[in-house]
Amino acid sequence: MPNVAASAVPNAPPPAMAESRLRLDSSASTTTCSVAAVPGTPTDSALPLRRRVLVSGLMLGTAIPLLAACGSRPAPVRQLDLGQAPIWPVGTTLPRRVDIQAVSTSELTQGTAVAYRLDDTDPYARRSYRDSRWAAPLSTLMGDRLKQLNARAALAAGAEQVPPVSILVELEDCVQRFSSPTQSEVTLRVGASTGRQRRLFEASAPAGGDAEGGARAIAQLLDRLGVEMLSWAAAISGPSKGRA
Repeated sequence: MPNVAASAVPNAPPPAMAESRLRLDSSASTTTCSVAAVPGTPTDSALPLRRRVLVSGLMLGTAIPLLAACGSRPAPVRQLDLGQAPIWPVGTTLPRRVDIQAVSTSELTQGTAVAYRLDDTDPYARRSYRDSRWAAPLSTLMGDRLKQLNARAALAAGAEQVPPVSILVELEDCVQRFSSPTQSEVTLRVGASTGRQRRLFEASAPAGGDAEGGARAIAQLLDRLGVEMLSWAAAISGPSKGRA
């Protein structure tokens, strides 16, 4: 006599070897997960209660981490700026006012990308942070901070009676350079022109291991070079104007 119970489910795997699979349904904005039974797997009604509980627990334990991964989202892009300018250094005065006409930038520093280089592994490639951007073009942020610093400058006695000097500022280069995964340095190079004279200002400072450290270093360097640049321009004798 044939065994009717055994032939009812041909080639069916033992209940202990029942498997499940995950099907991921993705769209442009949302990823969902659903669990589907493998063909040939005994249904809940074909399993004793204890085995149903065991299989359900195993399936649930496998699905929870995957469901958590399906619900993850990429980190939002951080918007960086240079903050507010500090107070003017005590003991430094300008013999006349300085008018910052404009702050321009070279092609290397246009846009809102936060640039860096890996001098330890790939010094010839200029890269940009994936999750960090400037809140506005760097030339705009630098111009705003320089003008704030200039507005706080201390004037020497009689400076109001002297015609102001106008300057144009050009950001030539500003990049964060990594010597290791956790150590970097920012070099800031800025040119200033009064029309008759031009001078280049350059300085470097430690910048840590991330984009925020680079932004802080740029702000500190800009404050230092800004005081030097404004002091230089204010000391130039005779009326002068920036290039048209």
